[in-house]
Amino acid sequence: MNKQKVVIRLSLNGHDKKSRSKAFKIAVSQPGVNSAAMKGGENNQLEVEGEQIDAAVLTKLLRKKLKKGAELLSVGLIDKKDGNKNNDPKTELVPMMQWPNHVVPQYPFYEVTQSYQGGCSIL
Repeated sequence: MNKQKVVIRLSLNGHDKKSRSKAFKIAVSQPGVNSAAMKGGENNQLEVEGEQIDAAVLTKLLRKKLKKGAELLSVGLIDKKDGNKNNDPKTELVPMMQWPNHVVPQYPFYEVTQSYQGGCSIL
């Protein structure tokens, strides 16, 4: 699995510890989140790392629970920092099986009618 990083800017100042703590709790409660940290110059950017994080749901939840603005800044994959490329799994392309073009047989169409026309006129 590929790890991803999500950065969300929160509308709170750096001294609001209660809101920051609440944001951390919300972030780490989401499925796939491994870690969360406050970054940025004003300490108002929540950086979340994990696998298969739904960034839109997380941003919406932060807006709702904190009752403050939350703006999704970026979503991206985390680059591997080690230089050893021999351990990377290789992707092999396997050709798909090609099906022959078969023609579907056409069967004659017959209309069956009722041969008995006389008798009751109600039907």
